[in-house]
Amino acid sequence: MSVNEFDEVLGKIEPVITKEITHLRKPISAAERLAATLRYLASGGTMKSVAESYRIGFATIRLIVPETCRAIWEELGPGLMGLPSPEQWRQHALDYEEEWQFPNCCGAVDGKHIMVDKPANSGSMNFNYKGFFSIVLMAVVDAKCRFRYISVGSHGQESDGGVWGGSDLGRLLEDQDNGGPPVLPGPEPLPGSAVTVPHVFVADEAFPLRQHMMRPFPGSRLTNDQRRVFNYRLSRARRTSENAFGILAQRWRVFRGPIGCDVEAVKLIVLATCVLHNFLREKDIETRRGGPAAYGYVTPEERRDIPGLRDLRDAGASHNHPQQAAQVREKYVEYFSGVGSVPWQLNSIRR
Repeated sequence: MSVNEFDEVLGKIEPVITKEITHLRKPISAAERLAATLRYLASGGTMKSVAESYRIGFATIRLIVPETCRAIWEELGPGLMGLPSPEQWRQHALDYEEEWQFPNCCGAVDGKHIMVDKPANSGSMNFNYKGFFSIVLMAVVDAKCRFRYISVGSHGQESDGGVWGGSDLGRLLEDQDNGGPPVLPGPEPLPGSAVTVPHVFVADEAFPLRQHMMRPFPGSRLTNDQRRVFNYRLSRARRTSENAFGILAQRWRVFRGPIGCDVEAVKLIVLATCVLHNFLREKDIETRRGGPAAYGYVTPEERRDIPGLRDLRDAGASHNHPQQAAQVREKYVEYFSGVGSVPWQLNSIRR
């Protein structure tokens, strides 16, 4: 984080974390509170070591970190991580089509176990299959590795599919399938084809197959090349979620080991780091591509003229809707082996 980026974050949260001056002592400044919090999140050390570095009492730093993380989430979160509208999801789908050649895909869904010390009186609820205590971060990641939706705090013992089904977005999508208000944009034709499919998310085998959720075909020894191509193309699109979690853990090394806080404080830490991840990703994109105007909304007709897309286009849980979901997946299977194929896919599945 550069000095300018630090100042930008500070300007957003300073009114919230600034304490009143009393006749007894001068309070710790907002800048020092933010600096100490970022040091703790980025270093992966203990709160005690950060307290000693800043000559702050241990009990004080234990209050400063959650308060500052809450301020980051509440002040920056709505602008950087608000739930997208159907039109915004559609824009993310166009980004996936351009960068990962998976049309009508709004994002990649995945879960990450956040290692924590055993919560008091929790029994085995937070003990996961990997052998440590955790809470789950469930996220939808866009084509540029930014978090577009997160749900934090489910017990580590729960499966990814169960956590997704109980999340706000998961329930909204189930309601949409049952005739509720739209969350994702409506079905659209696949590029270069008359076949229409709904907008979807991509996920791994831990998630159920739904009209709005594409998962790979099971089995590591598929003999059907078309299905193997589909699995490859889905895995290629899904890597954005793995990349986002990798960037998150590399940049904020507090995730390298168990976080020595109570569960509520851990939730605030996760929320704040995800917001800061998006903030820094936005800055990276602006630097690399020449400003936010490069990512303005465009129409499908305008997107057809973007270099690199024309070749591709011209190349030729609840079980309410299992049959419809399977039909959507089969449409993708045929498309990826037909007009939507890419030159390298057969070599990739045969290596």
